[in-house]
Amino acid sequence: MNIIRSFVSRFIYHSIYACLFLSSMRNGLRSRGKKDVVHFSAPYAGQKILLLALYQKGRIRDDVLALLRAAKSLGVYVIGVNTLKLSAPDDYRDYLSCYIERFNFGRDFGSYKAGFSYIYSQEHAAHCPRLLMLNDSVFFSEKHVLKFLKEMLESDFEVLGATENHEVEYHLGSFCIAMSHAVLNSGKIREYWRNYKCSDVRPQVIKRGEMGLTKALRAAVASPDSIGALYDVTYAVNKLRSDPELFEAVATLSRCSPTFWPTFSFSEVSRALYGKYLHRKLPTDEIAEGDEDSVETVGLGALASGFKQVALGLEPGPVNEDGPLEELVNRKIISDFAASFSRGSQIHQNGPFLHRMGLAIIKIDGLYRGVFNSEDVEMIAEDLVPEQRDSFRRIMYARQPGDISYFGWKRSAFNRGLI
Repeated sequence: MNIIRSFVSRFIYHSIYACLFLSSMRNGLRSRGKKDVVHFSAPYAGQKILLLALYQKGRIRDDVLALLRAAKSLGVYVIGVNTLKLSAPDDYRDYLSCYIERFNFGRDFGSYKAGFSYIYSQEHAAHCPRLLMLNDSVFFSEKHVLKFLKEMLESDFEVLGATENHEVEYHLGSFCIAMSHAVLNSGKIREYWRNYKCSDVRPQVIKRGEMGLTKALRAAVASPDSIGALYDVTYAVNKLRSDPELFEAVATLSRCSPTFWPTFSFSEVSRALYGKYLHRKLPTDEIAEGDEDSVETVGLGALASGFKQVALGLEPGPVNEDGPLEELVNRKIISDFAASFSRGSQIHQNGPFLHRMGLAIIKIDGLYRGVFNSEDVEMIAEDLVPEQRDSFRRIMYARQPGDISYFGWKRSAFNRGLI
C-alpha cells in the first residue's frame, strides 16, 4: 500500500508540475516582444540604489510608501519595477526615482532581472556604492524601517541578507539582499542576471532564483566571511544576552502555529533539565501536579525560581540569583532558542521575535503558508505602530491558509509546494 501511495503521490506531483510548466511556457511566449515601460527616470548621480520589485495594482500599499519615504530621506536612488499597473504613476515621483512597468512573467525574479538589466544598461552600476534589492512580498514596519535601511545600506559586509534560510540548502532570503559596489560589478553577478531564465513555476524560481543567486553571490565575494545575514542566529543570541526584557519575552514571542518547524518553549527546557539534573518534579505552586503543559504558562521568573527552590533543598545556604543554577537555566534557554531559531526559513520561523528585535519586514504569506496562525498575526500586529495595525491585519487575513482555502488540484499543488 505504501508503494502505491508513493506512486500516486509522485504521479500527481509530476502531472501538476507539467501543467504549471506548460502554463509558464505560454506566458513566457506572450511576454516576448513586450518591452519594459520606463514611465520616468530622474538623473542618477552615484547614490546608493534601492531596487524594489513590486506587485502593485492601482496604487502603492501604504506600508511600501513608508519604506519609500525612509529610503528617500536617506538620499537613496529608488528604482521600482512593477508587474502590474498603477493608475497614476506620476503621483509617485516624490517616492520613486525611476519607475518601470513590465509584463507579468517570472515572478519577483523577473522584476529583479529587469531592474538589474536596466542598471547595467544605464551604467549606474559603475558608480553605485551599494545596492539593496527588496520586494513587496513583505510588510514594512514603520517602527523599524529607517534604522533597518541604514543597517543594510551602511554595513561593511560585501553581501548582506536580512535573514537566511536553511531549508533544502542554505540561502539568503531573496526578498532583501544588499551588495557592495565590487559584487554588483563582478563578472559572476553580471553573468548570473544575463543568463537567468524567467519562470512562473515556483520550484524553478526557488532553485534558479533564491538558491542560485546565493551561490553566485558566494562566488563573487572576496572571502566567505564577507557574506551573511543581519538577523542571523549569532545576532539573535547576542541580543538575548544583552537585553533582559527580550530574554523575559522569549517564549511569548515564539511562533504559536503548531505546523512546520518546532519552536522554542519553556516546557522543553524544563523537561530536559529535569531529566539531566533532577530526580523529582519542579516544586512550584504555579505548576499543577501531573500537568506538564501548564509549564508553558509559567514565566521565566517562576521557572528560575522553581529551580532555585529545588537547589535550596539540595545545597546549604541561600541560593545566589547569579549563581551556577541560574546560569545553567539561562544557558539552556539560550541554546534551545538558538536551535529553534535556525530551523528552516528564519523570517517565517521567528516572525514575532524578529520584529520585536528590530527587523522591519514581515512575510505576508505567513498565514497563507500555514507558518503563522491568527495568534501570531495578532502578536505582530500589536507590536506595530497603531496606524499600521489594521492594514497589516487586512493584508494577512486576506490570504487564508492554502490547505484550507484551496480545493481539488490547487490544494494538491499547494501541499506539494508547487504554488
